[in-house]
Order: sequence, then structure tokens, then C-alpha cells
Amino acid sequence: MGNLELFLPEAMVLLGALVAFVASVVGLSGRTTWIISLVMAVLATVVTFVYLGAQGEPFFPGIYRVDAFSQILKVGVVVGLLLTLMMVGNTSSIRERSRPDIPILLFVASFGMMMLVSATEMLTLYVALELSAYGLYILAALHRLQRAGSEAAAKYILYGAASSGVTLYGISLIFGATGTTYLGAIAQTPSSPLLIAGILLALSGILFKLAVFPFHAWAPDTYQGAPHEAVTFIATASKVAAVGVLARLMFLAVPEHDTLVTTLLVLCVASMVIGNLSAIAQDDLKRLLAYSTVAHAGYILIGLVAFTSLGAASAIYYVLVYVPIVFCAFLVVCALGADGSNPTKASLAGLYQRSPLLAITLLVGMFGLAGIPPTAGFTGKWFIFTAALDSGMFWLVLVGAINATVSLYYYLRVIKEAYLTPPGELGAIRLTPMMAIAAWLAMAMVLVTGFYPRPVWELAESAARALVGG
Repeated sequence: MGNLELFLPEAMVLLGALVAFVASVVGLSGRTTWIISLVMAVLATVVTFVYLGAQGEPFFPGIYRVDAFSQILKVGVVVGLLLTLMMVGNTSSIRERSRPDIPILLFVASFGMMMLVSATEMLTLYVALELSAYGLYILAALHRLQRAGSEAAAKYILYGAASSGVTLYGISLIFGATGTTYLGAIAQTPSSPLLIAGILLALSGILFKLAVFPFHAWAPDTYQGAPHEAVTFIATASKVAAVGVLARLMFLAVPEHDTLVTTLLVLCVASMVIGNLSAIAQDDLKRLLAYSTVAHAGYILIGLVAFTSLGAASAIYYVLVYVPIVFCAFLVVCALGADGSNPTKASLAGLYQRSPLLAITLLVGMFGLAGIPPTAGFTGKWFIFTAALDSGMFWLVLVGAINATVSLYYYLRVIKEAYLTPPGELGAIRLTPMMAIAAWLAMAMVLVTGFYPRPVWELAESAARALVGG
């Protein structure tokens, strides 16, 4: 057995789930449960930061690795958890009787995601993958409008179950080809058609979580029908975990061969093109952000398919800064759709007059997604394109730059509605103190890492070295 102390960040998140569960069982009010859960999330975040430099194996050798790579991604997960919980306290898009259970589901899903980025054995990885998904499936079904929630959850579960089954079948093929489920041993096994097929199938479940084409079809409908706060968590923390396990598989268990690289390059380009072109036609803000997620999954793949330490670092940096960027956008969605309705572009009319804080939050979020300086979205794209150029993939950078330019159209249209369209009969919007704090906190993350990316970039570089070296 290893040093169990290394498991403390995950244990704190699991403890948060147990505390929230007990608070709900003993009959505490939803608000009291939320406050207790928020305190637990803050403690879990602090502990995760404290263990940022931890290294070792808390359990039996080879199944669970704690290193710079896993720890920085766990920070991304708990930050996504904390920001989401800050908005849950005053939600009305979730069924009233289910609101005390929301923190429990968020903690359990976060626990699975944190295990996912440390797993270095295929069955451990699969169990963590399922654990991270169950809470999200339930969250997607809890919209106050039962029909909308049921449709969103049904599509999410069906696609998730299908990709999970394919992933498990892929793992069986990998075991048949190599005789092992340990990623380190798989990496040392000679390549074979059976191994390549198994790896491609196993990756499908991860690509589903990241909403990469063609595993993206669930995203628009699920984003549209699920509660706003649930979608916020799906769009932030789950993406960090997905990038973590995808990178771990690609660099630890995947021999470099043309079939895999070609497949991922095709999915990368298709995700960027289809995501951006589909987003142009959307009026519903949540569907627009869903297709934007598909496009950003393509950008992240640019860094990973470089198969270099620089490429891995750029992908890690990108997904870390993506969390506060997309949170800014969804915070506006939650505020505008406080009654449970889905905001459209028309809902943004005169936002700069109705709520200046929301308007500037939306501006920062959209500029970050578009990659406009001085936001972290710009530095993220810069690092990813630099990594691709360093690997000689100029054509891929050109495709990415063209897609980033196309995305400017629909991101700036959102800004136009908020700043250049008169409010008409739409009234002022009042934010709760906690939502206002969350807005300022997320904007600070986006702008500070945009102006001064060095600390986060150095962490991403150390994480990439641990990944590639491992």
C-alpha cells in the first residue's frame, strides 16, 4: 500500500458529499445545506491547492498516480465545483424538492472526476468514468419543467450508456491484445490491429464527455433542457476531467501510429468546423454555448495531437482557463433564466443598463471564448497554435485560425445584443451577493491569467512533463 495521505483532496470532496447527504437526511433547510456544502467546497479547494505538488501512489502500485499532471487538473475540477455551488443557493430552474440534493450530486461527480485524472489502470479508469457520470445524469433530469428535464436526461443517458459500452468493449480488446490493463505496460506493448481498434473504441467514452464530433449530438439538447446550474458544471469541471484522461491515454497507453493520429486529426477539424458553423444559427444561448463547446473541444485536440510536451502543456492550460471563461457565460444564463426559462439573444437586450455587472461578465466570457486579448482565451489559443506549429502542422493552425475568426461572428452578435440593443420593456436584474462574488472571481481569473499567464503556464508545463515522462 502507498501513502494514503495523497488521497486527501479526493477524500475531502467525498466528505463534502457525505456532509451534504447527512444535512439533507436530518431535515435541514435547502439553504442551510447549501451553506454547509459551500464551506466544504472551499475546504476541498484549499486542500487541493495545498497538495498541488504531491507525488506518489496512494494505493497499490500502478493503478492510481498522484503527480503534477493529476493535481493541477484536480484544481480545475474543484474550482468548477466551487463556482457552480456559489450559484446553486438561489436557483429556481431546479425542482424545489430536489434542490437539497444538488450539492450531493455535484460532490459525487467531482469525486469521480478527480479519480479519473489519476487513474493509470483501465478498470480503475472505467469505474471512475462511470462514477463521474451518474451524478451528471441525475442533475440533467432535475429541470423544474419535468418534460424538458426528462428529454435532456434521456438523451444524455442514452448517448452516455452507448459510449460507455463501446469503451468497455475497447478495454476488453486492449486486454486481449496486451494481456494487461495497466497503462504503463500497454505503452510498452508492440502495436497490433487489435490494440489499435481497442484504443480507438476505448477513447470514444472520453470523446463523448468532451463533446468531440461525432460524439457531440447529446450536447445541444442536453444543454437546452437541463437546469442551468447543472449545465454550468457539465460545461466546466467535466471538461477538465475529460482532457485529463484523454491526455493520459494518449501519452501513456497509445503507441504513436498513423491510424490514431489521422483519426484524431479528422475529429479535431470536424469538431471545429461543425461546432462553429452550427453555433451561428442558434438563437437559444444554451444551444449556442453547446456548439461552442464542440468547437473548443477541437481546439484542445490541436494541442494533444501534436504528441509533444509543449502540446500537452497547451491543452492543459487551455482547459484550465476555459473553466472560468465559460462560467462567465453561464452565470449570465443563470441570471437571465432565473425563472427556469432558457434565455435567447433577445433576452440580452439592454443588458448593460439592466445589470452592468452581468454585462461586463458576459463581455469577458465572450471575449475569452473568442480568443480576444487580454483574456486568457487569447493566450490559450496562442499556446495551442504555437505547439502545433512547433510540430510542423501549419495547415492545422490555419484551419484553427479560420475557425476562430468564424466564431467571432456569433460571439460578437451576443455582445451586440447586450450593448447596442435598447432594453425595451425588459426590467433590471438583481444578482445575489454570492452570484456577484462568483462573477468578480471568474472575471479576475480570466483577466489575470490573460495579462500574466506565466504561473498557470508553468504549472501546465510541469504537468505535461509528468505526463510525457510517465
